[in-house]
Amino acid sequence: MTTPQPTEKAPESPHRRPGASWWQAGSTGVVAAVAANLLLWGAGHLVGASMAHPDRTGSIVDVAVGDVVLATAVPFTAGFCAAVALSLLWRGFLRTAQITGSALALATIAGSLSLDTDTATRAVLALMHLALVPAVWLSLEAVRRRTLS
Repeated sequence: MTTPQPTEKAPESPHRRPGASWWQAGSTGVVAAVAANLLLWGAGHLVGASMAHPDRTGSIVDVAVGDVVLATAVPFTAGFCAAVALSLLWRGFLRTAQITGSALALATIAGSLSLDTDTATRAVLALMHLALVPAVWLSLEAVRRRTLS
C-alpha cells in the first residue's frame, strides 16, 4: 500500500502584484464609504438625531438616504479619479492625494458642526465626514502599492 504524497503548492503567478487596480480600489472605497455613512445615518435615527438642518434659504431640509449616497459617492469618486489621473504624471502624487483627501474630509467637519440643528445631528454628520478618511487613505494606498511594485 502506498502512502499518499503531499501535494506541492503551486507557485504563485509571477505577474501577481500587491495592491489593487485603480477601478477595484476606487469602487471598493466608494462602496465602503457609502456603507459606513448609511450605517451612521441609521444610527443617528436610533439615537434620536433629527437628521434635519436649515439650508441656505432658511428652510429645513431632511437628510435622506439619497442625499447621503450622493454627498458621499460624488466627491469621493471625483477626488479619487483626479488623484489617479494625476498619479500618471507623477507616481508620488498618490501619497500627496492621501494626505490632501484626508485633510479635506477633516476640514469639512467644521461645516457640519456649525449647522443650526440638534447636537446629535451635528455629531452624526461630523462622523460621516470623518468616515471618509480611512476610505480615502486605504483606497489610494491600494493603488499606490500596485503602482510602486
